Amino acid sequence: MAPKTKIVLFFPPYETEEICPPAALIAIAGPLRGAGHEVVVVDASLVEDPTAAVLAALEGATALGISIITGPMIRQAVAVGRAAKARFPDLAVVLGGWHPSIMPEQTLAADFVDVVVLRQGELAMLELADRLARGEGHQGVPGTLWKQDGVPVRGAPRGHTPIAALPDRMPGYELVDLDDYQRRTGLRWLMYTASHGCPFDCAYCSNASVYGRKLDLLPVDRVLEDLSWLVRHKGVDLLGFTDDIFFCFRPRVLELAEGILSRGLKLSWYVQDRADSFARLSADQARLLRRSGLVRVHFGAESGSDEVLQSIDKRSNVERTLAAVDRCREADIRASFGFIFGLPGERPEDLQATVDLIGRIYARSDRADCHTNIFTPYPGSPLWQESLDLGVVPPATLEEWVDYFPRVTVLPWLRGAEHRRLQDIRQYLRLGYPNVRVGEDRGTLRHRAALRLLGPSARWRMRHHRYDLPLEIRGYEAARRLRPTWKLYERF
Repeated sequence: MAPKTKIVLFFPPYETEEICPPAALIAIAGPLRGAGHEVVVVDASLVEDPTAAVLAALEGATALGISIITGPMIRQAVAVGRAAKARFPDLAVVLGGWHPSIMPEQTLAADFVDVVVLRQGELAMLELADRLARGEGHQGVPGTLWKQDGVPVRGAPRGHTPIAALPDRMPGYELVDLDDYQRRTGLRWLMYTASHGCPFDCAYCSNASVYGRKLDLLPVDRVLEDLSWLVRHKGVDLLGFTDDIFFCFRPRVLELAEGILSRGLKLSWYVQDRADSFARLSADQARLLRRSGLVRVHFGAESGSDEVLQSIDKRSNVERTLAAVDRCREADIRASFGFIFGLPGERPEDLQATVDLIGRIYARSDRADCHTNIFTPYPGSPLWQESLDLGVVPPATLEEWVDYFPRVTVLPWLRGAEHRRLQDIRQYLRLGYPNVRVGEDRGTLRHRAALRLLGPSARWRMRHHRYDLPLEIRGYEAARRLRPTWKLYERF
C-alpha cells in the first residue's frame, strides 16, 4: 500500500456574515481523501481563534494548504501561515486559489510560502501529498512554483483537466459538518461547481487568466448524481452554483431542471449568469426552472449606460437587463443585479443612468434587488493595463493586497471628495433599495425599522440626484461610532 500523509487545509475569513462551507477546499479535499490521505479542514468562520485551531490541527501534518482570493482573506492567510511556519519549520506551506494563480511569483516571495499551486489545484495537491508521504519533499510538482535555495522555480506546466476527469469531490463534502454551519446561519447551504470557465471577454474580468475563454461542462447526469447524494446524505436544502455562467447552453439547463424534478429532489438553488442569457428563455422555460427549485439568479448588469457596457465588451444592454427582470418576475424567481461604479471613462451621466436603472428594476419587480461595488482592476483582466496607464499602482507584496477590495477601492480617477460622494450614493442605494441576503434574509427588526425611516428620503435623493448634505448618512455614522456593535447597515 502506498504511504499516506496528513494535510491541513485552511480557509481564511472573507468579510461577510454569509458563511458557507468552502467549496474550493472541498474540491481539494475530495481527491486527497479518495486516495487515502488524512485531511483536516479549518474554516476561520467556525472557530474563535483560527491560528490556534490550525496549529492544533497541524500536529503530525506534512503540509498546510491555504486557498485565497484577492482582498481581506490574505490578512489571516499571512498570520496563520507565518505562525504555522514558525511552529513547524519543516512544514510545506502551500497557497492556491485565484490570487496566487494570478500573482504566483509575488505570492511565493512571501517568507512563509513554500509552494504556489496554479489554477486547478485538485491533481497538483494530490501529487504533492503523494510526494510528501514518500518523503520526497514538496519540489518538482507540475503546475506549481517552489523555492530552491530561496530562488523561485516554476515547474512544468500542467494543462487544464476537464472537470469531468477530475477525481470525485464527494469525499470532500463528507468532511462538512452542516449542523455547525446551520447553527450560525439557519441554513443547510452548500456551494457546488458544475462548470469551469466562461466564453465571454468582459474587460473587467480576470477569469481567462485562470481558465481561458472556454466553457468546460460537467455532464448533467454527473451533476444530478452529486446533487442526489448531497440532498440525501447531507440534508442540503439550499445549493449555490459557483459557475461563472449557467444558461449559456439552454438544453443542458432544462435537462438539469427536469432531472431534479424527476428524481424528487427537494432543493432550492441559485446561480449567477448574464442577463441576456436568461432573457432568451421563454416564460415556460423559466417556470420549469422555478419548479425545479431555482429561487434566485445573480446577474452582472454592471451599468445603466449602454455606452459603458459597450466600452467593457459586455455584449449586452439595458433592455436585456430589464427583460431579465421581467422573465424572473413571471416565474417568481428573485433577480439580483450587480453594478460596478467607477469604471474607466464613466461620466456623471452614466452614473445617473445606473442609479435610474436600479430604481426602474425595483419598480418593475418586488422580487428584485441590486448590489454595487467600486471598480477594482485585477491582473489578468483586459482592463488591467489600461488601469496601470491611468495611474493605478499595484501592491508590491502579498500583504499589500489585503485592502484591495471592491467595496472601498480608491482609484486615480476616483479619490477624495468624489470617492466620498460615490460611497454616499452607494449608501443611499442600500437605504432606499434594500437587498435581500441568501435564504431571503431581510435583516433584523431594527435593521428593517431603519430602512423604513431612512428609505423615503434616500429614494427622493436618488430620483433627483441630490446627494449634497448627506445628513442621514452622517447621523448613521455617528450612531455607529457611539455603539460599535450596532450594525443596521454596513457603510462599505
